[in-house]
Amino acid sequence: MSVRVPIELRWGDQDAFGHVNNAAVMRILEEARTRGFWRTTDDDDGGFPPLTADSPVWSVVAEVTIRYLRQIDYQTAPVTVEMSIAKLAGASLDIAYRILADGDTEPRVTATTRIVTVDRDTGRPCRLPAEMREAFARHTG
Repeated sequence: MSVRVPIELRWGDQDAFGHVNNAAVMRILEEARTRGFWRTTDDDDGGFPPLTADSPVWSVVAEVTIRYLRQIDYQTAPVTVEMSIAKLAGASLDIAYRILADGDTEPRVTATTRIVTVDRDTGRPCRLPAEMREAFARHTG
């Protein structure tokens, strides 16, 4: 099951060519991921499980891959970022993204972020706790 997060574009996200700049796309992905990961409750809206500063496990970005398929023109309506867990491993997970604009059915951008889970106290990689693994597993696909 994917999570859909609307993200408002800012006027400053576009570049001299009139489309959303590649660096702004990275910020859009970051914002969507942060909204998905940093839930404060287990609400029923399809978001990822809570992962906060008090969690015993933190997440660190290890790798980002972005494929720009079509340009995103500035618009006042939010773009939609669809996220799902593409891979769930021992101490890491891959998040797959699709950015859609203007009622698209095909993405303007696809991306993957590898997240490594680390122990809050030691900063060393650690296995994802079973209850978190189960929660993330609901979003695979």
